[in-house]
Amino acid sequence: MRARGQLLGAAVLLGATYFAVLRISEAKNEATVGGGPFPLVEGHRAELAAFAEVRAQLGRMGEQALSNRLEELRQGRSIWVAPFLGRERWAVFVETTALVRRIYIRQQALLDPRSHLYPAGPPPDIPEDYQDAFAWVSLAGALRHELAHYDGLMEEAAAYDRELAWYEGLKRSPFLASLPEAARRAWEWGIDSAILSARQARGL
Repeated sequence: MRARGQLLGAAVLLGATYFAVLRISEAKNEATVGGGPFPLVEGHRAELAAFAEVRAQLGRMGEQALSNRLEELRQGRSIWVAPFLGRERWAVFVETTALVRRIYIRQQALLDPRSHLYPAGPPPDIPEDYQDAFAWVSLAGALRHELAHYDGLMEEAAAYDRELAWYEGLKRSPFLASLPEAARRAWEWGIDSAILSARQARGL
């Protein structure tokens, strides 16, 4: 009986330690993204609808595998929305311990990619379809970048290389080739602009 009691006490202590570490890890994650994040789950209709549109856009781009992977992470509560993430970030992967590993998407970037890209307002000298293409490609590329981190590629330069390779693949994709000329030019400009931004961030 005494041994059983000792085992029970040890189990209770272990459980309490686990939850304490979990709470500390979650608090550190929240602080990293500015506080107030929430999981992308039922109850957040606007964010869920926006995420569904991101997935639909990826599907139209021929990136169904990426779309499905992101949905798997969302269902596993590994994709969260960060209302106060700095506007310099589309998304960010944060891992404080092995217990808390999440991709956070900036709320504005999710709900309105173009307004996130152009916080001072849309530039009058760039057509709207070009701006939209740049915004969608940038959001998708950022998610591809953070997914590389989630999958264990921790070096920032390597994650940018993965992101840049994704853009280059998009330039050669059947999706781009199938577009009418005017739309193809808009998307080509959007992809090239995203590549330029990523290369600058990469330090190339």
